[in-house]
Amino acid sequence: MQPVLETCEKVLMESMRNDDAAAFEQLFERYWEHLYQRAYYRLRSRELAEDLVQDVFADFWIQRHNLQIQSDLGGYLGAMLKYKIIRWASQQEREEELHAHLFQRMEEIEDGVISLLEVASLQQTINEAVRAFPENMRSVFLLRMQDYTIGEIAEVLQLADQTIRNNHTEALRRLKTKLIESHPHLPIYSLLTILFTKT
Repeated sequence: MQPVLETCEKVLMESMRNDDAAAFEQLFERYWEHLYQRAYYRLRSRELAEDLVQDVFADFWIQRHNLQIQSDLGGYLGAMLKYKIIRWASQQEREEELHAHLFQRMEEIEDGVISLLEVASLQQTINEAVRAFPENMRSVFLLRMQDYTIGEIAEVLQLADQTIRNNHTEALRRLKTKLIESHPHLPIYSLLTILFTKT
C-alpha cells in the first residue's frame, strides 16, 4: 500500500496550485536537503547536485496546476530527481564513470593474472571500443555500468525495454570481440566476468 499525502502537504499542494509561492517555499524547505543528499550520493558533485535539485523544483512549480499526486510527495520528487540524473547521464560522455568502475574491478583481479601495463592497455582498448559505439548503445552501456535498471533507462531514452537489452547485449559482444582482437593472450572471458558483472 502506497503512503498517502499528509494533511499538511495536501493543504500546501492545494495552495501551490493556486499560485501560492509561500506554500511552494515550505515544500521546498521540507524536501530540499533530502533530495540534495540523494543527488550528491549519486553524482559526487555539490554544484551538479544543487543544479539538478533546483531543476526538479523548477519543474515542480511550473507543473503545479496539473499535478495530481495521491501518494508520497517525497517519493514523487525523488522519482523526478532520479530521472533528471539519468537524463543528464545519458547526455554525457561518462568515461569517468567507466574508469572508476574499471579501477574498482581491476583490484579484484588476483595478483599475477595481468600486469600493470596490461591493465593500462586494457583500459585504453575498452575506452576506444565504447567511444566507437553508436550513441544510444553507448548511453545504454554506460548507464548500465552505473547500475540503472533496464526500465529506468528505457523510460528516459524513450525506447522499448527489449531495445535496451539488445543494445547492452550487442555492446558487450562488440567489446568482447575488440578485447579478443587486441589482447588474444589474456583470459578475456574471466576478465569480462570480473569487469562487467554487477555486484
